Amino acid sequence: MIVVVNTVKKDIEKLESEDVIVVWGGSNDIGKNNSKEALRHVCNFVKNNQTVNIIVMTAPPRHDLLPSSCVNNEVVSFNRRLKKRMVIYNNVKILDTDLEREQFTKHGLHLNSSGRECIALKLAAVVRSIFNKERVSPICLQWRDDTKIFNEDRTNNDSCVTN
Repeated sequence: MIVVVNTVKKDIEKLESEDVIVVWGGSNDIGKNNSKEALRHVCNFVKNNQTVNIIVMTAPPRHDLLPSSCVNNEVVSFNRRLKKRMVIYNNVKILDTDLEREQFTKHGLHLNSSGRECIALKLAAVVRSIFNKERVSPICLQWRDDTKIFNEDRTNNDSCVTN
C-alpha cells in the first residue's frame, strides 16, 4: 500500500470533501505476518487525509484455507483492530467484505463475478450514504414570553419576605 500511496501523493493532496478514496487491502499481506505494518500504514494514511472521505474495506477471508487457519484468524483480528482504530475518524466509513464462499472463485482466494458485483453494490451504497446525508430540519417552537413569568415570580417572592 505504501508504494501506491507514495506514487499518487500529489493527486491525493488535490482531493477535497466532495471526493472519496477507497482503501482495500487483501489477505495476502496478512498471511505474510504484515498485518501490524499494514494497520499502521492505513492509520497514518487516514490521519494525514482528514479532508477527504475515505472508505476503508475490511480484508476478506481466504476460502482456500480452513476457516480456523492461522491466516483467517489473523484476518478476523486485523479487521477487528481496523474497525476499532477507524471509529475515531469522522471522514472514514468501514465497508465489511465478509462474503459467502459462493462469491469466490473455485480456488477460494479471489472474488468471482458475483462477489465483485456484491462488493460494487455495497461500495455504491456507502458512497451514496456519504453524499445523501439527511438534512435534519430544526424543531420550531412558539415564542414564550419568559419576562412575564419572571416578573410574577418576583412579585410572589417579595410578599414572602419577612422583616
